[in-house]
Amino acid sequence: MCALPAGGFDGSAPTRYSRRGHIPGSRSLPGRDLADSAGRVLPGPELAARAAAVLHGADSPVVLYRGGGISAAGTALALTLLGRDGIAVYDGPLEEWSKDPALPPELGG
Repeated sequence: MCALPAGGFDGSAPTRYSRRGHIPGSRSLPGRDLADSAGRVLPGPELAARAAAVLHGADSPVVLYRGGGISAAGTALALTLLGRDGIAVYDGPLEEWSKDPALPPELGG
């Protein structure tokens, strides 16, 4: 699960990483979309709706990543507040992953 903003996920926005795009097979759940304009986690029902739209009811473990891990940690907190178990943050975020030429990025949504 990618916590980058939509443009970072689909590769349409400029990036500071080695290559644009996301880890193949990942889904987009931008961390910023789970907070209000003051940076507070959204109210439960709204938060649940946004997460459900991406998770599609899947009960499997969720591994989150971002460019450097900070937004992924916030997304992990938001999912934990919803009662979700099995959440991990990839400690080698997109910044590290995109440097490896053997790991192809995926573009688009």
